[in-house]
Amino acid sequence: MKKTLSLIILTVGLLIGGIVATGEPPNFNEYTTYRGSPHPPPKASSAETAVDDIIDIILAQGFSGAIILILFFWTYRTDKYNRTAQEENFNKFIQISQECSSNMGSVNTRLENIEREIEATKQLEMLQATRKG
Repeated sequence: MKKTLSLIILTVGLLIGGIVATGEPPNFNEYTTYRGSPHPPPKASSAETAVDDIIDIILAQGFSGAIILILFFWTYRTDKYNRTAQEENFNKFIQISQECSSNMGSVNTRLENIEREIEATKQLEMLQATRKG
């Protein structure tokens, strides 16, 4: 009973509050007056002025803009050096891999020869053991 009464009071309160809040018509005149922007209107940009705009933005930053430029060139140079070093290392890896493959072939042949010799030695020992026994 108390729950339903409190829910009814809450519902009526929300309805009355909603009617009062939406009862006033909006003041459209408040939004139609032009107040002026503190920022100047943007310039029409083209491909030629894009580079100039970027340079102006970086120069306007002062010391931090200079740091950004220095970091950009350092990153570019380091990345270029790392790419060439990576290509050289990859080429060395391919060369070493080919050498190892050819050496593994010769090692495989030698192991097969050793296996044959061991089998032959075992057969000789078995023959000699049967003759003695």
